[in-house]
Amino acid sequence: MVQEYPNPPQHSLLPPGHYLYSPQFPAIMQQLSPVYTVTAEPVFLDHLLMHSGKTIQVDTTGGLLTGKLTGVAIDHLQLTINDVHHHIRYPHIISFSMAQPNQKT
Repeated sequence: MVQEYPNPPQHSLLPPGHYLYSPQFPAIMQQLSPVYTVTAEPVFLDHLLMHSGKTIQVDTTGGLLTGKLTGVAIDHLQLTINDVHHHIRYPHIISFSMAQPNQKT
C-alpha cells in the first residue's frame, strides 16, 4: 500500500512541506556560497511524513516533547506546541511515537 502524504509534492525539488525564508537568505547564500552535507535517514523521514499533522511525542536528548508535527525537512522537524514552532534537529531525536489521546498540543 502506498502512503499518501497530507501535502503532496507539486513538482518541486524540495521535500513536502511549507517553506518561507527571510528576504536576506538568497543574498547571504550567494555571498557565502556554503557547501555542506546532511546525513539523511530516508526511512525515518518517511515515517515522520506519515504522521504529518498529527500529535506525536518526540523523545530528545533534552527530554520528552509532545506537539503537533507541522513540518518535516531534510535536517529537522517542526513540532508545534501551544502555537509555538519548535525546530528539532534529527541528531537530537532518540525516537518518536503517537501521543496519548488525553495529551494536548
